[in-house]
Amino acid sequence: MSKHSMVCAGIDTGKHKLDVALDGHPEQMQVDNTPDGHRVLSTWLRKHRAQRIGIEASGGYEQAVVATLRRNGFVVIVFQPAQVRAYAKFHLQRAKNDKIDAALIALCSAGSPFGAICRVADNDRADHRRHRPS
Repeated sequence: MSKHSMVCAGIDTGKHKLDVALDGHPEQMQVDNTPDGHRVLSTWLRKHRAQRIGIEASGGYEQAVVATLRRNGFVVIVFQPAQVRAYAKFHLQRAKNDKIDAALIALCSAGSPFGAICRVADNDRADHRRHRPS
């Protein structure tokens, strides 16, 4: 059982594939980075009661899935690559592959201090903006 009461997921984004992990759970999955894959991903995240999803900015390849997940009511945190690298360094994690990165991003989203995430319109280019709690 995870030490977090909120179920968090992490997504490692590639041009063609999305690797997904849940914080504190062994289950992982991989889907195509396409509209059909995004629908499968949303269903899987709902099945696992994921509430907060972290994803690393990846040259724009993350934008469509972020928009889909937000439209489907998920809280999505878009992390900058430097944030994810710093979190990995803090946890002394040197191994790197897509599955490990997805699990690390899930852990990062579970530990994120950002309580209030700005839900932006799908056509708004401000996906990376966050509002910090007052």
